[in-house]
Amino acid sequence: LTHIHPNINKLVKAFDNLDLIFVQELFMTDIAERADIVVGVKSAYEKTGIYINAMRKVHLSTPLVQSDLPDDWEVLKQLDEKMGGGYGFETSEDIWEDVRKTATNRFTGASYEVLRANEKQGISWPITEDGNGTPVLHREDFRTKDGIGAFRYHGYKPFGMIEEILNNKLTGYHLTTGRIMAHYNNSAQTKYTEKLMKRHTEDMLLVHNDDAADFSSEQVILKTEYGQTNPLTVKFTDKVRPKTLYTTFHHADSHLNFIFGDKSDELIMTAAFKSIQVDVIPVGE
Repeated sequence: LTHIHPNINKLVKAFDNLDLIFVQELFMTDIAERADIVVGVKSAYEKTGIYINAMRKVHLSTPLVQSDLPDDWEVLKQLDEKMGGGYGFETSEDIWEDVRKTATNRFTGASYEVLRANEKQGISWPITEDGNGTPVLHREDFRTKDGIGAFRYHGYKPFGMIEEILNNKLTGYHLTTGRIMAHYNNSAQTKYTEKLMKRHTEDMLLVHNDDAADFSSEQVILKTEYGQTNPLTVKFTDKVRPKTLYTTFHHADSHLNFIFGDKSDELIMTAAFKSIQVDVIPVGE
């Protein structure tokens, strides 16, 4: 939350106003560092439980290695007991059985026994009472009242840098961010791997060779109305366009997402990480 989301300044203020922060984590992430209580829990490779992916595949995961740490649900159960609640679950299978009773249209036949027999390939929901999945969700019709699927067109509305480019009015420098193969998102896990850290030790700012005159210092700070980054090392290249700056966001100490605000796509609400106008401030001059 306090690394890869936009408008980090607002998020940090919100966390600072909390009376208590309780975190279940594998690693001491930025938010774990801010927490009052941190409980270590099992990783995905140490627990038994259900995973459902975007392709509707339902998988039963079993431990590759044993761990004496609690599972997430076990921590919640202990908290519930301390607060006098009635959690009532003793195993992850108990929890899944409750899910099956609630979402009968999808998981009626998805017992642990059936999923265990299909552990490698998984089963696509909806899963019928006899344990058969549904590889293709819509064959003859859609699951609507009239059986017809509705498709709606929504035209793209240019704004920001794209609008300026289309109108030949591009001014200043714009930043876009991305990933590099060595790290995953905020590198909460990958930064503990020495070989990966050697491949990518910092978020460097890529600048087109033609813009070198504006970057006289080895490091710069990027600033917007929302906040500013920490110093970023400049690297000149021909792999980006003139007036377009690029960097990764894997390292929390770069403070990249402090400069992005709440502006987002009007339909899917994804933050505008890929284009923001920035002021470039030299460091050490």
